[in-house]
Amino acid sequence: MGIKVSVCEKCKETLVPPRARCPNCRGEMKVMEVGGAGSIVTHTTVHVVPEGFQAPIRVGLVRLDGGGQVLARSEVELEIGMRVSVEELPDGTHLARPAG
Repeated sequence: MGIKVSVCEKCKETLVPPRARCPNCRGEMKVMEVGGAGSIVTHTTVHVVPEGFQAPIRVGLVRLDGGGQVLARSEVELEIGMRVSVEELPDGTHLARPAG
């Protein structure tokens, strides 16, 4: 299963999560799925977390090969440029795992 994105039919902007209208040109967006393969653009580790969460929480911004970017948590340490595979979970969040 891929990652749900929206692509503007007018300016071709690709956004996650999907939207009805493009925030750049107000054009109509078409919802589609792209593969979860991508690369880490930047990342952080959160050590002080809200009640109910277990520290640390690793979060990375992933540039998807199919277009768009998505924030995803990870169970492993991340590095800029690292190849990952992103999975969309049933609750709508995303999980990045090392590719391969």
